[in-house]
Amino acid sequence: MPLSDSNLNALMLQIHDNIDSYSNTLNEELSYPPGSELTEEEKEELKKLTQNAIAKSALQKITANNAAEVVFSIFSLLDGVSDPEGEWTGLKLQDINENEEEDAGKMLHDTFYNTYWDWKENNK
Repeated sequence: MPLSDSNLNALMLQIHDNIDSYSNTLNEELSYPPGSELTEEEKEELKKLTQNAIAKSALQKITANNAAEVVFSIFSLLDGVSDPEGEWTGLKLQDINENEEEDAGKMLHDTFYNTYWDWKENNK
């Protein structure tokens, strides 16, 4: 069945909550790009931000904006209004019927980090 308006709205509100939450957290444990970590010097500079409200606010705004632009870009790809390389027509989101089995092989969140190394190889 097509994605209901209430589920779509709930999804969008959760994404905005995530952008706000993630941009307000200076997490030293990175998950992207895979295998990366902050240097001790970078960690020390981040700690200084807690004492500089203006710099911290600017970093939070930049982080939130970048996250929102990535989400918007993803939705543009899924909607089929921007095109990745190759043939692309977009995707259609649907509510999952409780009786349907989920196809774990097609879960986007599981695929995301795994494809980083393919992207890295293609962009050398």
